[in-house]
Amino acid sequence: NNFRIFLTMEMSPKVPANLVRMSNVVIFEPPRGIKSSMIRIFSSLPKARVDRAPAERSRLYFLLAWLHSIILERLRYTPVGWTKTFEFSEADYRCATAIVDEWVDKIGKGRRNVRPSQLPWGAIQTSLRTIVYGGRIDNVYDQERLDAFVKKLFSAESYGGQFPLATKLDRKTKKIDTLLRIPDCRSYDEFYKWIKETKDISSPEFLGLPCNAEALLLREQATRLLSVFSKLQIYDTEVGAVKEGGGGGGQRRRSIASQHPPWYERVKKLVNYWVKAVPPSIKLLPSGPAASSSALIRCLQREISLFKKVHSSIREDIKNAQEYLDGNQSGSNRTREVLRMLGAEDRVPKWWDIQPRPTALSASNWMQDFINRVEGINEIAKTPPKEIGRKKPIWLGGLYSPEAFVAASRQEIARSKNCAVDSLSLVVTIDDSGDSLGDDFIYHGFTLFGAECDQSKLSLSDLEFQKLKFAHFQWKSAKERKEKNEEKSVSFPVYLESSRERFLFQISLPYVGNHDHYMFSERGTCVTVWSPPV
Repeated sequence: NNFRIFLTMEMSPKVPANLVRMSNVVIFEPPRGIKSSMIRIFSSLPKARVDRAPAERSRLYFLLAWLHSIILERLRYTPVGWTKTFEFSEADYRCATAIVDEWVDKIGKGRRNVRPSQLPWGAIQTSLRTIVYGGRIDNVYDQERLDAFVKKLFSAESYGGQFPLATKLDRKTKKIDTLLRIPDCRSYDEFYKWIKETKDISSPEFLGLPCNAEALLLREQATRLLSVFSKLQIYDTEVGAVKEGGGGGGQRRRSIASQHPPWYERVKKLVNYWVKAVPPSIKLLPSGPAASSSALIRCLQREISLFKKVHSSIREDIKNAQEYLDGNQSGSNRTREVLRMLGAEDRVPKWWDIQPRPTALSASNWMQDFINRVEGINEIAKTPPKEIGRKKPIWLGGLYSPEAFVAASRQEIARSKNCAVDSLSLVVTIDDSGDSLGDDFIYHGFTLFGAECDQSKLSLSDLEFQKLKFAHFQWKSAKERKEKNEEKSVSFPVYLESSRERFLFQISLPYVGNHDHYMFSERGTCVTVWSPPV
């Protein structure tokens, strides 16, 4: 009875829920915003340590505090700020200050001042990018974001009076304007006073994000909450799942009509609709020696095999469910489990959803998406093998493995050109017509985040997202790409959907604007190939 344990931890879904319920929980959540974070950091720093010679040390401490605050605040905007939640903490800042002290002491050697150009910027940048903060990052695109912030802040130019700490996009001129400049301070007291007197700097633009990043985040949260509330409402009003009556073998099956749960009529309508709406079959691709030698056909055959497996399971389950709901047959355990999931939990059985998508869908939305995908794969199967993806656009997000199809298209082009696969690189063209360019694969259903695309050229934008009508993928050799090498281009990731959990591949597009390419990375620019059905 006298035993007590004090446990400190980061909030994590891995923590057992029962442990939390049994405990007295105290949550420490620091105030949000860059200003609050920097005040907290400077309050914990000894004044004598910051003001220690050489005098240039204090500005490095300020830059570290600014960088650390940006890194922590961007966690709030996951998956836009960072693709996932990394465990950055105050310990990282303490390690960073120790590294800075070590390098500055080596250069300063007790002197009161050193030239900013003499500071070991390369060593400081590498330590921060690869050890202190970069050691926690396992995503190449998050690493690019970190590299951009570190290289921009930690340079000799940061000792100039007009050095910009943050920039923003002018919505009218589409130019980059300075949002906040570094203060002309030289001591702990001056920096601390400036931080306290600075106006609230809570806008996402101070973090390098679009001004509407908060709205995008709230919209995603609202979508998840609505899904949860919908399921809770169904569960709360349920008075019992569809179950078999008890008793011995001679007892008559109770009429299901006498024990309808609240969701009975809704599920019955859904099942009756699905029996008619789900396509009756999955079309097959032509077989033979020519088909087996094509990487593209083999890829699609694997896709069709998965679709057939799920399709046959769904057709059988909804047919049995319809018969059971109509009282024409006794239900098996599997049928009752299907009805319980569809009705009480508003989700599909796990054996239907063999590759779950991170975006939670209701049962009706999931089925509508599956119907759309089956119609898409049947349309592909009807197309002559040599015309697949060439004349009619393909919904890449409707496939189980979109990245495999893109890789197979590269192999197909390499075979037709009789060249090595590694010698071909992807050239992407975005347009509104969908007309074939001759040697391209045409896709639709792409959504662009963090930028705007016009005539295949990117520009910074505050749009939440932009629907791209058609994307043309061409695989070209270095000689064929020579004409486009002069254009400034930026590479960014393609994900399955907006949660950005499943990475597919990378594409590059030229961009316009007198700014560095890393600004697209800071703003979380990416493309998704699948969106939930409306």
